[in-house]
Amino acid sequence: MANYFYFRGDDPLKLEFQQQAFQAYAKGQNFNENNAFTDEQSVKVHWHKRSVFTALETLKADDTLYIYEAASVSRSTSQMLEIFHAAFQKGVHLFFAKYDLGFWAKKNNNLKDLLQLMKDIDGDFIARRTTDALERRREAGLPLGRPKGRQNSSLKLDKHRKDIVKYLDLKISKASIAKLVNCHPQTLYDWIDRHGIPDAKPRKPRTRFYTSATSTHTEKEEMLED
Repeated sequence: MANYFYFRGDDPLKLEFQQQAFQAYAKGQNFNENNAFTDEQSVKVHWHKRSVFTALETLKADDTLYIYEAASVSRSTSQMLEIFHAAFQKGVHLFFAKYDLGFWAKKNNNLKDLLQLMKDIDGDFIARRTTDALERRREAGLPLGRPKGRQNSSLKLDKHRKDIVKYLDLKISKASIAKLVNCHPQTLYDWIDRHGIPDAKPRKPRTRFYTSATSTHTEKEEMLED
């Protein structure tokens, strides 16, 4: 039973990062990090034509191939499943350092760990596709994000318009209304200003009577509410 590392070598910065990460990991696990496969080709090349295929062909049953992340060896979840199948057929274990989870070449894998591994892998591919799309737009000189000066056609609080107006008419404080519609108070203030919704008519001062403990006469205290 031997341990091997798989490095992506087409990006010098990523290669250095992976090497440092694996060196620290190997030191903690007390095994030799010199057994390694370095892939110089882009992940866009099918995995059958890259070093990950060579590694799976070279390793023996019960050997483990340490990979930093799924995006290092494939470009889609479906392709990653192909690699899992090939590893299972060969009896080779795959361990992903980024997720601290592995795919073990045995019939009784821990289902919870396997589902978590697939969730992490799928999340990585979604993030990678988003990053690649932004990079293509940047290279093409296209703007990123919402065009300057454009506002959303609909806002989060639009669906609560009737309720907000009703609450204002009932003279409920804006801080309380924000809690009722589940938003930050400033969000509510901005929404009211943008739509020009007037507050309810100012409330009349409320008079409260009380009797002083040291006096027999009654005094008035007028309190104004917001």
